[in-house]
Amino acid sequence: MKQTFIFIFLIVTILFTACDSFDDPAIPEINDCSLSLTNNEGIPLSSVWVKVYYTDQKPNFVVDSVYTSVLGKGNFKSLEPRKYTLKAFKASEELGATEITVEKDNTLNVVEWALDVYVENYNFTVTLIDNKQKPIVGRKVELLTSDANPVLIKEGLSDVQGKVTFAKTVTGTYNVYVYDDNNLAVFTQSVSIVGAGQSNSANFVIRKIYHNAEIVITGFVHDPRGSDSPLTGAISGDGLTHPGQYEYVQLMALKDINFAENKYSIVFTNTSTPSVYGWADGVYNATSKSVYQINLETGSVKKGQYFYVGGNARVICSYYKLILSPQLAPTVFWGVDYCAVPGGNGNGAAKAGSGLMANGSGTSQSSVKKTFPDGIAVFKGVNVTENSVPMDAIFYGVTLAETPYPIPDNDVYSRTGNNDEPQPNFGQGTNTYLFPVGAQDKGTFIKLGGQVTPTEWLLPRTGTVFVFNMLDTPGASVADIENSTDCTVFVDK
Repeated sequence: MKQTFIFIFLIVTILFTACDSFDDPAIPEINDCSLSLTNNEGIPLSSVWVKVYYTDQKPNFVVDSVYTSVLGKGNFKSLEPRKYTLKAFKASEELGATEITVEKDNTLNVVEWALDVYVENYNFTVTLIDNKQKPIVGRKVELLTSDANPVLIKEGLSDVQGKVTFAKTVTGTYNVYVYDDNNLAVFTQSVSIVGAGQSNSANFVIRKIYHNAEIVITGFVHDPRGSDSPLTGAISGDGLTHPGQYEYVQLMALKDINFAENKYSIVFTNTSTPSVYGWADGVYNATSKSVYQINLETGSVKKGQYFYVGGNARVICSYYKLILSPQLAPTVFWGVDYCAVPGGNGNGAAKAGSGLMANGSGTSQSSVKKTFPDGIAVFKGVNVTENSVPMDAIFYGVTLAETPYPIPDNDVYSRTGNNDEPQPNFGQGTNTYLFPVGAQDKGTFIKLGGQVTPTEWLLPRTGTVFVFNMLDTPGASVADIENSTDCTVFVDK
């Protein structure tokens, strides 16, 4: 028994020693290999089967294969470091063969293979025009693959004809990206097919919002906190002597203007029953307070400059108790005592305590509680008639109705409809946009926003209600309405 135990012990010891000295089998090393396949002219060979064979054994055994993309690219997976033979096939035709070595250093496994074959290819042309059929110059255009994660193939800038041509483009489906004016964000995208029987071109109509204005409206105060339009010299309940009226409009010059040489005018509407004479109601009715015209006949402004037209108090957000808000200089604020003085060229009677513009109503941003909306318009010259078309105009409120007020072509209104039908007045056709207004007596500045150049609107105005009074914004300054968020931005191009 003892001998049997010793024998078993010896066997176990031998087995244990043998196991302890046994080495695990080595895990084979495998690498990837990327392929770029072109012809001798550098044109990608797409839709080609490339098969991988062992060079020195099993010559007919396919180790791996790939179908090349429109870039002529493919990627082999899990190849041992050794020699292989690549063969390229188009349909059943063998195009060529080459020998490669997959290295242990995976960074070296990049194969660029050129074959002496002809590749059908095309000039693919992208044309950019605007809504007036003018070429759009200097826009970045990209040609990319059309898969789930597009790869950039080529890019270029549109020339003086608005064209970008991508030479030597092979048959396939592509994404086309057209970037915005600042070459920052994708403006639009399209999938295009290139090949025999295709047009091999893509046309993009990029709508531009042209205008004919030399001055545009950028903001307004239609309902200051407290008395809107007091008589000059009147005393408030807290004992403040009013320097004049507090309603005004903010404007921007799009060119250098000397008003003594070239006159302009601003017309305000404030009525629930507009007459058939529109912006010129006061010209034909001397007692009309439906409109009020302020002429710009002195002073000057520079291109891109904000300036102001309204009551002769010339302050930015009225007053609170005995505190008057900052006052602007007469060089940038054309102030008129509209309570005591008739409108320019007799267009509008003196307001005698009523305002240039209607107020909001309620305790929240609500409406101008009137049948008709109110508006502001800018005219070249001071002789405004019922047929005069303003260079810029805006309307505000929430109650929409057709009115006899002619509108310009600008960022929010158009004198022709989508099918080129005439719509010359506000409320007709697509001319329905109303800028927002603030709560009654809250004291707000309506920032119109947008981006404008001397010839077009890059971003249209939308309108933001900004609480602006000496109670809620005691540190109110001109920077709040000229240099802050949602203000209109001038782009000199």
